[in-house]
Amino acid sequence: MLRQIVRKLLELDALSKNWTDGAVDLEKLPSKVSPESESRLKQFREQLNIKCLDGKKRIFSLHIRMTPGAWRLHFCTELGPGKIIIGYIGPKIE
Repeated sequence: MLRQIVRKLLELDALSKNWTDGAVDLEKLPSKVSPESESRLKQFREQLNIKCLDGKKRIFSLHIRMTPGAWRLHFCTELGPGKIIIGYIGPKIE
């Protein structure tokens, strides 16, 4: 799992370095990215609302899946070009 985590983090790092303006193009990421469904956002709002180092809480809906098992890497792009915040890495939030 550690290798997958490192690989996904490196993918996000490369994406952030090439994201210079506008909205991030998640299609440029080799891994598939998906947002949480509305039902999961409602059900797990508290767990997905993560306090960041700047003291602000943000919803980390976007995620990359990792297998085997049901691991996820949740991230946020709301700070704009070149900035991706990692909110959670671990088993699927249940």
